[in-house]
Amino acid sequence: MKYSALIVAAGKGTRVGLGYNKMFYFLRRYGLTVLEKVTQAFLEDPNCKQIVIVTNRTDMHKIVIEHEVGHIVHVNGGPTRQDSVFQGLMAVSEDVVLIHDGARPWIDSESIDRLLEVMDTEKAAILAVKTKDIIKEVEDGYITRTINKENYQSAQTPQAFQTSIIIDAYLRANEQGVFVNDDAQAIELMTDVKVRVVEGSYLNNKITTRDDLKGL
Repeated sequence: MKYSALIVAAGKGTRVGLGYNKMFYFLRRYGLTVLEKVTQAFLEDPNCKQIVIVTNRTDMHKIVIEHEVGHIVHVNGGPTRQDSVFQGLMAVSEDVVLIHDGARPWIDSESIDRLLEVMDTEKAAILAVKTKDIIKEVEDGYITRTINKENYQSAQTPQAFQTSIIIDAYLRANEQGVFVNDDAQAIELMTDVKVRVVEGSYLNNKITTRDDLKGL
């Protein structure tokens, strides 16, 4: 199945404490920056016909110079992730889009293939993994209950959508002033489309803090 990949890379790396966009952190183990590692996964997939990279205005020039491949499109993001994704969606050319956080450089081809397989019959799908840890609900520093972890999964990206449906969901969310934490939630809140859950990978971690960069 042909698709566009939308890579969200507009962050400033504040929580990581690098002083610059973590997309440019050099992964010594791979000889690539985080953004290069992420982009490589989609460049190597023949089903990916377009890559849209959303970044901030400060980093745009550097990223454009690094990518001289014809089907890579560069888009300036907005003040929030939600704004940035919507801006990126305006540049998507394929009927199916995979939206991926640039801070997850370990996405693998098998996970992408599993997403694409279900998109033959689904309108929306996400990668997720079963929660390993015991989950406690906490209020004011005290446990209020223990949650049955069998009913919970940790969402990952990419998240796959029919392009027209995710654009419509974000349009509605923006018009109504609704904030969403991820792209699937826009579908959950703004449409009646069911979101299919596809097995992800425990290796598909997100770089959030400096600890996530140790040994890399």
